[in-house]
Amino acid sequence: MADPLQPRDRLRDLNTKAYYLLVALSFLYVRRGSAATIFLKLALTLTALVAVAPVQDFTNSDPWLWRMRVGKIVCLWLALVFALLWVWAPAS
Repeated sequence: MADPLQPRDRLRDLNTKAYYLLVALSFLYVRRGSAATIFLKLALTLTALVAVAPVQDFTNSDPWLWRMRVGKIVCLWLALVFALLWVWAPAS
């Protein structure tokens, strides 16, 4: 069985995925006058925080790196929920 990736490697992979999601969401962003646009703004904000914040540079402690990874995963799940709410919200 292969060795599991180190926390820094896992965070780097997560940052890469978040960056691609951020690019995809930015193409979706259209200023339409509905209240549903707030969902897309929240998804973009959360994804940007995950993709851009260099949290792995704040500590060398593996337990803290794993906690930061979990925080990033939670933010990405919330971004997904907000993006889906935006997609399925009725257009005005």
